[in-house]
Amino acid sequence: MLANAPRAGFARRLAAIIYDILVLAALVMLAAGVAMLLVQLLAWVGLVNLSGYTDIADYLNTGLRRWLYFSYLVAVILSFYVYFWCKAGQTLGMRAWRIVVVKQNGLPLSPPQALARALLALFGLGNVWLWLRWGKGLALQDQLTASQMVVISKDHSKSLNVHKTAG
Repeated sequence: MLANAPRAGFARRLAAIIYDILVLAALVMLAAGVAMLLVQLLAWVGLVNLSGYTDIADYLNTGLRRWLYFSYLVAVILSFYVYFWCKAGQTLGMRAWRIVVVKQNGLPLSPPQALARALLALFGLGNVWLWLRWGKGLALQDQLTASQMVVISKDHSKSLNVHKTAG
């Protein structure tokens, strides 16, 4: 059924990205808070020395820790997409705009496929490919991962949401 659904266009994808950015901002703030709490706990037990640093953020953004902290935050963002795309086929922003990401045959994405799709999306820039390949309805990440974003009807969206919350 989803394999033959109409593909989501640039405007609908952009609207979902904007919604998801708001959710991701909150998630990244939470993840940063957890990292800072962990550093503070390690400092209290004496495993980390914070002297010479202005604050915990200064400590996290110095030397190799900068890259570890950055990698951690990127992993949080990628995990958000992989989790939602594999579990439900849609993020919160996609749910609001009634779009679902599936394989070309309409089945749900596998975790490696979802991770590849998230990486290849290039923070949303892969959607510009929609303009370069006008009329195909496939972004760069769609083509490279054999997936597609499709628009679902209001009734189908309601049935998806009812089944997910009831189960």
